[in-house]
Amino acid sequence: MVNQGSALGAPHYACLYAWLSGCFARELDDAQIAELTSPSLTAWLTLLEQTPTLQAPVTQFNQAVAALQQRPDARLELAADFAGLFLMTEKSAALPYASCYQAESSRFKQEQSAQMKALLAQTGMEVNGSFSEPEDHIAVILELLSRLNFALTETEAPSQELFELRNEVLSRSLSWLPEFNQRCIRHDGFGFYAALSTLLLALLRLDASTSPH
Repeated sequence: MVNQGSALGAPHYACLYAWLSGCFARELDDAQIAELTSPSLTAWLTLLEQTPTLQAPVTQFNQAVAALQQRPDARLELAADFAGLFLMTEKSAALPYASCYQAESSRFKQEQSAQMKALLAQTGMEVNGSFSEPEDHIAVILELLSRLNFALTETEAPSQELFELRNEVLSRSLSWLPEFNQRCIRHDGFGFYAALSTLLLALLRLDASTSPH
């Protein structure tokens, strides 16, 4: 068995966060559903299984994917699950915005988006106009984490500022993702997004626990 932090490095996290961002950004299309059983993603999941804390989440996700393959009209059903979880009222959903787990006031929600916008600006990023969601959407945060990890691989001696920025985004994310995950588990009857969010949370916790400080 490998050491908990030895199997994954910044390039791995960069690719995984980019994939997860796409999964949470909008309903999965036919190509994304086909990718769930592709050799490339299977290889990634096999790599993740080498890390003890990721074994159970990967197994749960694989089981959810296997169940999805047996589901009639899988794309339409999964789209309905996505809408029910992420686009409906907060009482029976897992809204994918950091601000929904911080405070109730709309002013604070604006502050969360402004803070994320500032973090994006530090890396030269901004939300694409075709993605009509605020900056504190989980897909945007994961894309930022992906970009930061890619940046760590682009130089032999990454700056301390870059590490600190990644650690700040990880810390902010882990302040609300556990509740988001619990809501996915509670409200996702089929279980695909429950498994996906469980894998995401385990991955971020591992990244945070092994990141340089």
